Amino acid sequence: MGTQKLQKNKILSNLKNTKSGLMALLTGTALIIPNQGFSATDRKITWSGYVDTQYAFDFNSPANGDRAFTTQPARNNEFNINLGFIEVRSESTKTRGRFALQAGTAVQSNYSSEPTRGSISGGELSRHIQEARMGYAVGQNTWIDAGVFFAHVGSESWISKDNLTLTRSLVAEFSPYYLSGIKLTHAWSERLVLQLLLTNGWQNMSENNTDKSLGTGIEYSLDKVILVYNTILGNEISGDLNETPRNSELRHFHNFIVKSKSLERIEWVVQADVGFQRKPNSSSYSSWWGTTGMARYKLNETQKISGRIEHFEDPDQIVLVTGATEALNATGASIGFDQILDEDFLWRNEIRYLSATDSVFPEGTNSTSKENTTLTTSLAFSF
Repeated sequence: MGTQKLQKNKILSNLKNTKSGLMALLTGTALIIPNQGFSATDRKITWSGYVDTQYAFDFNSPANGDRAFTTQPARNNEFNINLGFIEVRSESTKTRGRFALQAGTAVQSNYSSEPTRGSISGGELSRHIQEARMGYAVGQNTWIDAGVFFAHVGSESWISKDNLTLTRSLVAEFSPYYLSGIKLTHAWSERLVLQLLLTNGWQNMSENNTDKSLGTGIEYSLDKVILVYNTILGNEISGDLNETPRNSELRHFHNFIVKSKSLERIEWVVQADVGFQRKPNSSSYSSWWGTTGMARYKLNETQKISGRIEHFEDPDQIVLVTGATEALNATGASIGFDQILDEDFLWRNEIRYLSATDSVFPEGTNSTSKENTTLTTSLAFSF
């Protein structure tokens, strides 16, 4: 009995000490994180989806049906789902988040280079994650977001209905659509927004090395236009970087955008990109650059026309690999017509022409061409 009493007293003492420790921890936490007055009624959760069906006819008729140097449209002479996704969003005063699952030919094409290191990585699963991000407001005008999110660079969206033109320019296709990491966004004023990012690297959820990349974003709104300057800086060498001496293929990328604010009839954007990457085992750098200008004119409440001019050069095939000794140096233009069939239905059409200095566009079975012309039609449904 005496022994049992001593054990009982010991247990009660331990519980008391544990309770005191927990109270101290909670009190200390409360001192660090003051009461924000959270309320479940403040949160708004919404569900939505999107399906974009496309048909494209490539006059070069690539043998296996895969179209080169693009993700949208990725297939020739084939009705298919370009992009479909389902999303859930959560919004409140202090938190925000989006989770979206996706599939389609654009997904297969864009995520084909997702790196694989080890047995638990790669694009087999990650390509179906369009976004998986969550954010917290650390101040009145400051947010921290983490996860997988759309990239801050470029003027064109991964989702075609949100773009001025149906297809993507070459500068859009060969800069990141998505990043994985953490970002800090601060609205300095009504005109100026700043961003700072730390990510795994150039459009990859799984790491291709042991380094991280930095990104910055500056957006300044004038009365009639918006000015944007974005950067990405990171080592893009693949493999184990623990070896000695340590190699580096440092890449720094600069993205400049000037775009119109919402106007009654016309929207336009001009973009220029330039990138540099250190050559392997060298102190010299390779470079690439591109530019595009796009505009869309509203004919009436249900019809719009659009146009684009573009140019892209990557002489050392840093981001655009042709699969041949010749690199891509191309200029192009496109014209499009949009018809709003209903509030949730959008029919878009476009003809696009590209001309290169060398024969790099696949043509037929065993041939290439300096030119490429494509007709694309799309029916997109939002729900």
